[in-house]
Amino acid sequence: MNNTTVFLPAFGNRPTQLIGRNQVVQDFIDGLSQPVGHPNRATLLIGQRGMGKTALLLEFADSIKQSDFVVARVTATENVLNDLIGVIQLKGSKFIKEKSKVKAVTAGALGFSMGLTFSDEAEKKFSFLNKFTLLVDELEKHGKGLVVLVDEIQANSSALRALTTAYQHLIGENKNIVIAMAGLPHAISSILSDEVLTFFNRAKKTNLQPLPLGSISVYYAKVFKELGKKISLENLEIATNATKGYPYLLQLIGFYLLEYTGDAGEITLEHIELANVNAKRDMIENIYEPALKPLSDKDMQFITAMAKDDGTSRIADIKNRLHTNDSVIQAYRKRLIDAGIISSERRGEIAFTLPYFNEYLSGDL
Repeated sequence: MNNTTVFLPAFGNRPTQLIGRNQVVQDFIDGLSQPVGHPNRATLLIGQRGMGKTALLLEFADSIKQSDFVVARVTATENVLNDLIGVIQLKGSKFIKEKSKVKAVTAGALGFSMGLTFSDEAEKKFSFLNKFTLLVDELEKHGKGLVVLVDEIQANSSALRALTTAYQHLIGENKNIVIAMAGLPHAISSILSDEVLTFFNRAKKTNLQPLPLGSISVYYAKVFKELGKKISLENLEIATNATKGYPYLLQLIGFYLLEYTGDAGEITLEHIELANVNAKRDMIENIYEPALKPLSDKDMQFITAMAKDDGTSRIADIKNRLHTNDSVIQAYRKRLIDAGIISSERRGEIAFTLPYFNEYLSGDL
């Protein structure tokens, strides 16, 4: 373990150790041995930026490397369907030794020319569903199931509809296929209300919550000890509390603590304060500003009114500040909950889901 690799606060990186998500990973692994169509074989990971969705998908992939599944991990870009076909061919080819041809629904011997490479005719004429089905069938012949992992899924995506339709089709044929997708709350909300994608209402939905502070404290203490850095129990508690249980902040604060400590043998309160300042700066650029982009002017008025409170806001107070009625308040409350900006743990109360967000909106960060 060294200072430069233990904390990795860049998006898309897999942390050296996953904290507080063991049950999520275990549920996914358990689903692999469940019958086709079991809810744990279709997983939706829901969370704001920085909550560890990508890290979990990477953990899923790594945890089943030695299993009877080929793992295809892709990001939901415009070319996701082509990317997925290509990744399956790449990852599955090592299990396909011999030349393989398949009869198609059209006349002639179409399908694979060698291994998992499609013949020229199949490449030109076959739809995504045809190609996807042929690949799953061929993997099955060689004792392999398929795990599809899709990151950053988007709302109103025709590609996602095509993939979901293909997945449902193969489940109907009792094929050994598992899928997990990760996305922001508003994207998942849109998907679950899409008439074509109602299948995912039966999937296992995991709303990623803040990590237990106790787990973070134990992790920090272990890492700092292994790196030869002393830290008092009081300062360890301050550093831990500063993360608010937020995975991205855990990485940021840890990274900057080591950066500012340098060759010093002890992490001081001054180091923690410097780490917090820089971590919050990164939060503004990478989390807060992207989160605000999709919001309307009315949304902004609502959350600005919330920012006047320290922590939880009462709906009645927001209504008075905005001089509006219950129906308007409830409409924007729902919009912002769906967007993952706020949450409601108790009736009549709401709070921001992003740490330090009210300080940012108030200009105090």
